[in-house]
Amino acid sequence: MKVWGGGEYLSAEERQRIHAAVLRILEETGVVIENDRLLERLAASGARVVKGEQRVMFSPAYMEKFLAESVRGNAPLGTGKVGGLSAVYYGHYLNPDTNEYEPWDTARVLRYLKIAHHLEHTSPFLSVIVPLSDIPADVLTPFYHYMTFKFLGRSACGMDDPRWTPCILEMCEAAAAEMNRPMRELFSGYVFLISPLKMGRQEADILEYSTEHGLPLGVGHMTSAGGTAPVTLAGAVALHLAEEFAAHILRRVCFGAKQLTFNISLSHMDMRTGIFPYGRPERVLAAMAMGDMARHYGGRFNPPRGQSDAKRPCAEAGFQKGMSATAMLMSCGSASIACGVLSVDEVFSPIQMIIDNEMVSALKYLARGFEVNDETLALDVVRQVGPGGQFLDTTHTAEHCREAVWEPHLFAREMFASWSQSGRRIDVDYAREAYHDLAQRAPLPACISEGLERKLLDIIHKHTGRRMAPLQSV
Repeated sequence: MKVWGGGEYLSAEERQRIHAAVLRILEETGVVIENDRLLERLAASGARVVKGEQRVMFSPAYMEKFLAESVRGNAPLGTGKVGGLSAVYYGHYLNPDTNEYEPWDTARVLRYLKIAHHLEHTSPFLSVIVPLSDIPADVLTPFYHYMTFKFLGRSACGMDDPRWTPCILEMCEAAAAEMNRPMRELFSGYVFLISPLKMGRQEADILEYSTEHGLPLGVGHMTSAGGTAPVTLAGAVALHLAEEFAAHILRRVCFGAKQLTFNISLSHMDMRTGIFPYGRPERVLAAMAMGDMARHYGGRFNPPRGQSDAKRPCAEAGFQKGMSATAMLMSCGSASIACGVLSVDEVFSPIQMIIDNEMVSALKYLARGFEVNDETLALDVVRQVGPGGQFLDTTHTAEHCREAVWEPHLFAREMFASWSQSGRRIDVDYAREAYHDLAQRAPLPACISEGLERKLLDIIHKHTGRRMAPLQSV
């Protein structure tokens, strides 16, 4: 039995109507690309470019050819994989000892990543260049790339300003030469479309530079239903999918990428406050629809991670993260949780990270399902025990209990009386104890040699004039 990768949720007619809407958006509205060289590349691929408007349109025939040349294979959306990822974005560090919100600095970032490193089901990650209170702004971007190389072994924190592209390219070239690996394996940055249907000049210039120098970039986007897309989910999904195809086309003409892999970063704007919430049911519905459309096109799908709008570890955070991750596991065949992240992407809590790690563990057990065979049916044991007996002391229970029973570390496993007599602690209390244990463990290990580290720091000095000391882990 398996419990992941369920059936289709959109009917065949609904999928076809969404596809038809996507084709009309791409042909009739098109996409603005504020870089003439990129427009020339698109025109050479067969797209129709309106130069005076820097707008490009894609005909149904163009899209039919694009899809025919894509690597698809109608693979299943997922394989039951469940994971946890702990990343750092703009926002506040929620100090486990003081329960106060603090600005990011280098030590807090490394401490946060260290906790993720030592958790069984959570991986540390850096993908956004975040202001740090102890690092000058004029060196922040190359410093972040150096930090990710040192502690993650690769750079995934992107490029946010065209003036830094030569510096980052040189750092990636130095790492590729030292590690004897191609640059595409060491760098996975993104530039983003401005929804709806626009790539701004800065992002377009970065993409063109990366194209010329063989540094593959992803193209992302975030669509807000009611803000940058129609408020109705059908219209928002169609627009989001049109932007997905625009991103795929740009990667095709720039880097030759042919794999169809669909992403979803769509949520509704809150009509009362204007926020872009991550923990709402409409975000889950949109992801389920996108999963169906990925099946329709025979592509792969990356479902959204379980996230929350709550400001502290609480029931709201657990419900929202669990709702999204469980629905994605059931409908799309894989799931993940953004471990530690709260308040959309504004608050980063080591306590929440440890609780989320426990949720990932439970979801992995759920995804595993169970086997049905002679050994697991245990008919001989049932006959041996007989009516009125018990199975606690059987050899069968001793042999199978560790794999058959999920083992919580934070979640309740006592009845009220024993819980009340043993301190009345709940998941947050146990997570805080675990945090202090993890914080005493070995520092976050370096992933590069001292020689490469010196080269990266020399490159930063060459481009910024600043000489920086090697980072020390905590």
